[in-house]
Amino acid sequence: MVAASAKNILLTNDDGWAATNIRAFYRDLKAAGHNVVMVAPAVQMSGNGGKFQLAASNTLETDAEFGYPPAGSPSWGHEENDLNMWYYNGTPAACVAVALDYILPTYFNNMTVDVVLGGPNEGDNLGERDFVLSGTIGAVYYATERGYPAIALSAANSNNSFFKDNLDDDPNHAPNIYSRKSVELVNALFEKQGDNQRLLPLSTGLNVNFPAAGSDLGSDCMDPVFYHSRLTGKGFYAYGAAVNETTNTVDYGSAYLNALGVCSAGDCSLPAEFDIVSNCASSISVFSLDPDSKKDVTDGVIAKFDSILS
Repeated sequence: MVAASAKNILLTNDDGWAATNIRAFYRDLKAAGHNVVMVAPAVQMSGNGGKFQLAASNTLETDAEFGYPPAGSPSWGHEENDLNMWYYNGTPAACVAVALDYILPTYFNNMTVDVVLGGPNEGDNLGERDFVLSGTIGAVYYATERGYPAIALSAANSNNSFFKDNLDDDPNHAPNIYSRKSVELVNALFEKQGDNQRLLPLSTGLNVNFPAAGSDLGSDCMDPVFYHSRLTGKGFYAYGAAVNETTNTVDYGSAYLNALGVCSAGDCSLPAEFDIVSNCASSISVFSLDPDSKKDVTDGVIAKFDSILS
């Protein structure tokens, strides 16, 4: 996994800085020769999307995830023996902001950033359903807004694990497989970058999802292959609400909607992420910051109320 050339990488996630996946990825990016600074949430921040929430005080009011560090610790800090590994008590998007606007200028001589990486998340983030919900994607989307090439990486080992409990060097364990494949993708991009100034075009990012892989997940998939995919597609579903009348509570439900199958942009012949991530296959989708509808669709809608337009 030796890199063609060393690059400056900002690494974050939404599971927290002590999660196993991100610790494995940090280790392997460094082993590949890259200069990595990790700034990730102190606590579990899954499902916060692009929410921009800063710390309410200068100390942790409750324990960080896994009690690492405990309540009363500063709201941001780094590993005692590694200045490059930081936590911040905010949402993933806020962690990226604090990294870019404070930690990198203050502690790393305003280091340039070649790419912002989010993950690998402990749990896949598939399609439009998760695009607006995932904190991992929210951090990467924010980094893309700031003008940085950025990649969201998510994986099927949704076990929310503490690195001190299960981070090891077994190549057949899920965190190490996901890390290895993520480094493979990042290095492939850097190799193709050549002398180009940017790794990805301005306003463009990637969403990557890995299937269940590794002996610790009971899977015989050890080397998931990559396929080009798209974020939308038939068969996608949105979250719904299902009332349990016995317990008088509301559970998660699913709603299969035609709207999610509409192809408004991109290559409509590509398979959907949901269809790719299985059978030892991983998906790579390209997203853009531009949320506007296509011009012909917009023109048709505008025509319905153009009489009141100035």
